Amino acid sequence: MAKIDLTIPSLGNKFIDLRDILPGDAYNFSWERQLSQVNYLAIHHTGGADSQTPQDLANEHMTKNGWGGIGYHFLIDKDGFVYYVGDISTARANVANLNEQVIGIGLIGNFVAFQVPTEQQLVATHLLCEFLLNYPDLVNVRSWDKVRGHKELPDQLTPCPGDDWSNWRIKIVEGGSDLAKLTDEDDFQIADLKTQISNLQTSLASVNQQAISLRLNLQDREQEINELKKAADKSLPYALPLKKVDESLTIVQALINLYKFVLPPRKE
Repeated sequence: MAKIDLTIPSLGNKFIDLRDILPGDAYNFSWERQLSQVNYLAIHHTGGADSQTPQDLANEHMTKNGWGGIGYHFLIDKDGFVYYVGDISTARANVANLNEQVIGIGLIGNFVAFQVPTEQQLVATHLLCEFLLNYPDLVNVRSWDKVRGHKELPDQLTPCPGDDWSNWRIKIVEGGSDLAKLTDEDDFQIADLKTQISNLQTSLASVNQQAISLRLNLQDREQEINELKKAADKSLPYALPLKKVDESLTIVQALINLYKFVLPPRKE
């Protein structure tokens, strides 16, 4: 069994090897071929919903088509994840009568009726093809002219990989600039988010400072009120006797008036 392990630094953690995980045989279900036999990188669409998973497609190829494993070498989902699903040492099953000459790259989704892949898919496809075009053992695949849609290959009667293939093929070939654009946009969005966060932090600091100032002012007012209460409490004992004196004078005056009323005035 031939097994060719791959590492694609430009894809980082978006390159995922599923050869030993998927249902079916990623190594032996079709015949082994030399990489010097490969003449094309064949681009496909899977023809289903963009929510399909590599497991879904492997099961479909095995149950519906009666194959021993998935027919592609690579799958690329709408988020730009690249799955290594069939060893490139094997012919697989994706281009009729030419399987020994192709590496089959399937973009998950259905791109008829002028539907197109996502930007993430196009960038990931560019990076994968770029890697394969520079892979030492693929001696006959050295230029972007070798990147063909399924329907462009000899004797293929299919709409795959979609109606607008000729336009989005350009994006795959020129993916370096698209990637730079996407990276710049991502950097701009990240910078913008950082600016917003910084502004929010500044505003929060200002609000906190205002809250501290208000709290200090409130404490000052409370202290003044407490001091006024204490002063009022101290002056209260001196105010009470005055009030009692006033009440005593009133009683004395009332008795005098009563005395004058009851007793007639003295005759001289």
